[in-house]
Amino acid sequence: MQAAPTTLRPLSERLDAAVAEYRDQECLVLPDATLSYREVDRLANATANALLERGAREGSVVMTLCQNGAALVGTWFACMKIGAVFAPLNASLSGDPLAHLLSRAGGHVLVCDAALASAARAASRDVSNLTVLVAGRSVPAGLDSLDQAIAAAGIEPPPSPPADLAAPARLMFTSGTTGECKGVLWSRNAETLHAVCYGDELVRIACGETAYTCLPLFHVTAQGTLLGTILRGGRMVVDRGFEPLRFWARTRAVDAVFFPYVGTMISTLMSRAPRRTDADNPVRRAMGSATPAGLWEAFDRRFGVTLEDVWGQTETASCWTCSGARSPVPGTVGVPCDRFEARVMGAGGTEAAPGETGELWIRPFEPHVIFEGYSDSGTSAPDVTGDGWYRTGDLLSRHAGGTLSFHGRLREAIRRRGET
Repeated sequence: MQAAPTTLRPLSERLDAAVAEYRDQECLVLPDATLSYREVDRLANATANALLERGAREGSVVMTLCQNGAALVGTWFACMKIGAVFAPLNASLSGDPLAHLLSRAGGHVLVCDAALASAARAASRDVSNLTVLVAGRSVPAGLDSLDQAIAAAGIEPPPSPPADLAAPARLMFTSGTTGECKGVLWSRNAETLHAVCYGDELVRIACGETAYTCLPLFHVTAQGTLLGTILRGGRMVVDRGFEPLRFWARTRAVDAVFFPYVGTMISTLMSRAPRRTDADNPVRRAMGSATPAGLWEAFDRRFGVTLEDVWGQTETASCWTCSGARSPVPGTVGVPCDRFEARVMGAGGTEAAPGETGELWIRPFEPHVIFEGYSDSGTSAPDVTGDGWYRTGDLLSRHAGGTLSFHGRLREAIRRRGET
């Protein structure tokens, strides 16, 4: 019998508490807006009321096709307030791939940037009962303006949905473990744990300090960094993308002490000619995955930044590996956190010996901690065994003391700039 899930305050309530405590403190610096905690809350309220006026309700799927900016954040936070399911789509998609996701997501509303409105309109032609809201000044004829909808909506908080840890909260499309595009569905409990634990275990900045990201907010790494920072009373600076020539100048300008990364960022920053001022930056730590072998210590010596490689997937939500209280060990991804048990399984269906590479299987200790299943197949997905083990499709090895190392995918796939 499964244990009852640990009682958690809903994420929306935790964000309300942060707003009440930090009100006029600077919260988000986005490419198109700088917002205090109170201004973020007002934007979310107005966006939520605009969505309600257009028929969105608890359980409705609300999609975004946006680059990093206020439209994406406002829609995301609005979904939490009304209990809608937030489905951020990859903003680089267009044509048939985008049309495929729009039809599979089953969304009621799509919020998109003005620059992506033409692609959204073309891809949504065969999607019935879809309202498209366009953020920005140049709204194509026949589509509604998100900016005008927000301006006309009230800023009073919308009615909160009933408390339900198992209710759906976020739908994110990923390649999954077979290379196919899959819709990963999180519960509210998984969403809350992901945000809280990301801040406490991975971001770990103090109130008033700044975290920086140039990763896309349609990915869980940037999402976790943003929410984890806000819940700890920090300041989150978000840029549109990675600019190697400006990266360190940008972190200095915003006084960032932390950033998340993908391995290609580390390689690119190291490939630049060394400068005398390389270590003159405020960053203390960076967290991510796939740091190339041999660059860990060199990066620390050159830039004065400690790298912490971790392991996790969209499917696993807050179930990740990290160094925890230990110092990061180059070439490893740390140890499993305390929310799940892990096995490294060999090809013969038995646990691999220490140091031997095998597939990582994980099983959370409580329900509604990892994903609920894929949107097309639910919890009967072939990656979940009958007794609750999720077969990750990733190859790892376990060392003495429980530390793990990542060795790639069980099934063939190509990973480019964080995309599988």
